[in-house]
Amino acid sequence: MSTNTQQTRKVIEVERTQWEKHIEGSFITQEQYDRLPEEEKSDAFTGTLAFGTAGIRGKIGLGPNRLNRYTVEKVALGIAHSLKDHDGPLVVIGYDTRHFSPEFAQAMTSVLAANNVSVKLSKQYISTPELSFHVREHDADLGVMITASHNPPEYNGIKVYGPDGAQLIDRPASLLSDKINAIEDIFNITSTPFEEALENGDAGYISTEMEEHYKQKITAFIPGIPKSDLKVVFTSLHGTSVPIVPELLDTLGFNGYQLVEEQCRPDGDFPSVESPNPENESAFEGARTLGSKNEADLLIATDPDADRIGVQVLHNGEYVHLNGNQLGILLLNHRLDNHDGPSPVVIKSIVTSDLGRKIAEDKGAEMIEVLTGFKYIGEQIKLLEDNPEKQFIFGYEESYGFLLEPFVRDKDAIQIVPYLVSMASALKNEGRTLVDVLESIYETYGRRMEVLFSHTFEGTSGKEEINEIMRQFRTNTPKKLDRREVIMSEDFKTQTRTYQDGRTEKIELPQADVIKIHFADGWIALRPSGTEPKIKLYASLDSEHIEQEAKFINDMIFGV
Repeated sequence: MSTNTQQTRKVIEVERTQWEKHIEGSFITQEQYDRLPEEEKSDAFTGTLAFGTAGIRGKIGLGPNRLNRYTVEKVALGIAHSLKDHDGPLVVIGYDTRHFSPEFAQAMTSVLAANNVSVKLSKQYISTPELSFHVREHDADLGVMITASHNPPEYNGIKVYGPDGAQLIDRPASLLSDKINAIEDIFNITSTPFEEALENGDAGYISTEMEEHYKQKITAFIPGIPKSDLKVVFTSLHGTSVPIVPELLDTLGFNGYQLVEEQCRPDGDFPSVESPNPENESAFEGARTLGSKNEADLLIATDPDADRIGVQVLHNGEYVHLNGNQLGILLLNHRLDNHDGPSPVVIKSIVTSDLGRKIAEDKGAEMIEVLTGFKYIGEQIKLLEDNPEKQFIFGYEESYGFLLEPFVRDKDAIQIVPYLVSMASALKNEGRTLVDVLESIYETYGRRMEVLFSHTFEGTSGKEEINEIMRQFRTNTPKKLDRREVIMSEDFKTQTRTYQDGRTEKIELPQADVIKIHFADGWIALRPSGTEPKIKLYASLDSEHIEQEAKFINDMIFGV
């Protein structure tokens, strides 16, 4: 064993001993900690949970590489330090149904209140889009959402929002990260007891009237749902979209829905699903069981913080699972067909299907492409605010995230649900389904198909393996994959676009660890996830055998 390795282990052991002395105040019980395998305990003290461009997302537990009271308070103090020059700063905090979400929210409130930052806190769980809305409505300096989206039950996270209601983009996120990382004495952060902060007015709850205002914004642009015999099954996957989604459907006069009752109860264990992720067909098992009994036309699921939405459509007697690109194309097409106003603008991520661009250009809309991350869509919406000749009408990512109306500046599944129900209800009266519309789009614009592969690499060694895969692919970017010649490659880390003949040009987007390779009939992209220990391969090809061809490419890259 090298001297450096021995020294590193000694430092980790000293830190671990110090943390174990403070376990009582961490929100983690001694019993929970003792049950963990030694490998899990060691990983909790290897490195520090970092605030990155997507905030923080990690496992709950004891140690600097886990979410607990101390690491959460550290983030709160960093936020307070970042607002020191603001006059009477205000932060809005929301939280979801995950384990320790309320406790983390209250801990952040206590630290902020002790550092002269006023707080508006949700009185109970709310969705991520609602938090974004409340930041804007309260004219807050920042917003905080305690959530790990669709990650497994052992995870939680912290998202930070700017005053425009969008997640912090790279520069302000980096500045906040510096403030957080500068805090060394993690066990002695000053805080005001939560109840005291409420009593003295340093903190307060978001009003019921403000919560109602969000729903009114949605019903203002979806004034009603066409009458039909459409049947819908809805599940919140134990998350935050109930009761708000049923309330919206009731307000809009639609009663043809049923809830998957056992999945519409808040529960951070997500006991009825393998994964609370509507991207996965397995998340729809409960909805399909109920839907099959009643011949429901539409199955809808939202993830725990209700920013992502998944849909299955009953078509020719079978349920068809729509992927994020297909849902995006359907929403885009409908939105453009019903737009009456200034020149429409659509925004999508670089790993989202190019079919959307064809539709947008054909229907007279401008298409803007941004890096993956809805914060970049929010940034573009803000830039459009001062241009009365242009109007944002739709933003989307292939990862099941969509936004129609920009009173929210993040993905918003809640406003999408009634919009989709309205679309499907009108089609039901015509004897058609969303799949019929999708097929007609393919007939007009071509059948571009997509497949996503996710490879998981846990722990510190996993991060190193992901970095090595990207390094190797970047160093040895292929000239040909399977039968497809590479006509152009894009490295968003070096911000360089390289053509087949050797010409290069600069990519006018921020740096990102993404490599995209273009063929004559589509593209693939390789990208580490910003929120999970995964590396993702996206394939978008004009192919009737997309699964087989994309798998061949995946196996070539990952040596399967």
